[in-house]
Amino acid sequence: MKVHQLKSLGLAALLTAISAVPTFAADVIGSADASFVNPQPGGATVTGVGTNAFTYGDSAGFGTGPNSLTFAGVGFSSAFETPFKVGTLTYFNGTTAVGTTPNSIDFNLATNFTNPALGLIQTIFSLGLVITTNGNVDPDADADYVNLPSTFTPTIFNVGGTNYTVKLVGFENVVGDGFLASSGSQLHVREGLTATADLYAEVTSDTSGTIGGVPEPSTWAMMILGFSGVGFMAYRRRNRSTALDAA
Repeated sequence: MKVHQLKSLGLAALLTAISAVPTFAADVIGSADASFVNPQPGGATVTGVGTNAFTYGDSAGFGTGPNSLTFAGVGFSSAFETPFKVGTLTYFNGTTAVGTTPNSIDFNLATNFTNPALGLIQTIFSLGLVITTNGNVDPDADADYVNLPSTFTPTIFNVGGTNYTVKLVGFENVVGDGFLASSGSQLHVREGLTATADLYAEVTSDTSGTIGGVPEPSTWAMMILGFSGVGFMAYRRRNRSTALDAA
């Protein structure tokens, strides 16, 4: 048999094997959108509150325009406990006057679930808006950034008898003049420039949450119990080994 015939047979067998692999329905299917609400502290120079296109900071005299955040949501299909893309954030870092920018903005993520038929679920996360002093020496040091200080939300919903929540996982796939830091929780953009990054979330049954990256008291208790159990087992094994050596 000719070589090319063997290759054809091998490819056919591979395609047959792939087609025989069972497919699994996604646990969650729907679409996402978001708006920016409740800038803090109040009194800053902002526009677009309540929409998906938010600007902040007085850029008069600098010629760059204000800082801006724009979110474009997408459809999703995913399993539970598995990150999926909810949309893309576009971030422009303008030069603005000191004292005219808020320190944070709430990100109101609206996930419309068609499967399961939950309808619209709104979850609010705080985004930190960090403005750096420009030294005009290191572009990375001058980069302002958006921070995800909270990735959990108090919004909980029930699917099949199990409580779930939507958790933000972080940023990925930066395009343009930006970079990630702090394990994807910080999107940095260089002064006067623009970058985009995909924002990922997951539907998780871990509803205990964290506050500013620090485990809650109940989580600490479980961790301490776990460490105590590991230590006790190690103590028993050490004593058993000592007894055998003595025998």
